[in-house]
Amino acid sequence: MEIHIMIPITGDIVRYRGKIGHQAVRAAIVTADTRTLDPRGVEAGHVPALSSDRHVHLWVFTPGDSGGWAEYNVPPGDEPGEWSPQPTAHPAG
Repeated sequence: MEIHIMIPITGDIVRYRGKIGHQAVRAAIVTADTRTLDPRGVEAGHVPALSSDRHVHLWVFTPGDSGGWAEYNVPPGDEPGEWSPQPTAHPAG
C-alpha cells in the first residue's frame, strides 16, 4: 500500500492543535513554506527559518476576539503544536 504524505503549500488550510490550554484543534492557513519563504526575511531576522519541507509558518484562527495568531516552524502531526491535513467533509444524513 502506497502512503501519500501531504506537503503543504502557502494558502493551504490545515488543522492546528494548540500548545496551551485545552489544546483545541483550530483551522489555520499556511503563510509560508520552503518554496515561498523569503530568505532575505530570514537573514534579516524578521521571520524564523523552516527546519524541513514539511514545516510551515501558520496563521491560526480562533473564534475569540483576537481573531488568531502566528505560529512558526510548525511540524506535522496530531500532537499539541503540530499541523495535520484538513479532513474531507462528509455530507450529513
